[in-house]
Amino acid sequence: MSCGLLTALDAITDGPTAADFTFRHKLSHDFESLLWVVVYAMMIHHRNNIAPADKEKREEYKIVLDRCWAAHAYSNILIAHDHMMATGCSAHRQTTVTFWFPDPREAAFFRDVMRMLRRQDEAEFITYEGLRALFKKHIDLAKEPEAFDVVSK
Repeated sequence: MSCGLLTALDAITDGPTAADFTFRHKLSHDFESLLWVVVYAMMIHHRNNIAPADKEKREEYKIVLDRCWAAHAYSNILIAHDHMMATGCSAHRQTTVTFWFPDPREAAFFRDVMRMLRRQDEAEFITYEGLRALFKKHIDLAKEPEAFDVVSK
């Protein structure tokens, strides 16, 4: 879910009724939700690729997934989204990003997605053109793995 919708849903659980729900849906909310689904799919893919023999690492990754995605209240999911955005946007948390996404292409995609999501806080909403450019950039990078720069720009 988009952070805007999560915030709106969290606000109505403490008092107002659904009739008071005045959230205004925008296309950018759907784009944001799509990006969260892609990130989730990447994390599930990585978890499934951890060798079954490395049960400790697999369990550690499961804990990460649960912390990021198994929240059962809108406010908990919002906190998890904030944590993921902060991680993806911080140069000091690259070890965490590398653990979540050991493939440098996936790590770069994650960082670019989190930056795009963070910019929405500054009223730079996700557009079709922005989403298209993001995917095109990373599809083009995937075609040329030798030329890939590990640090996403």
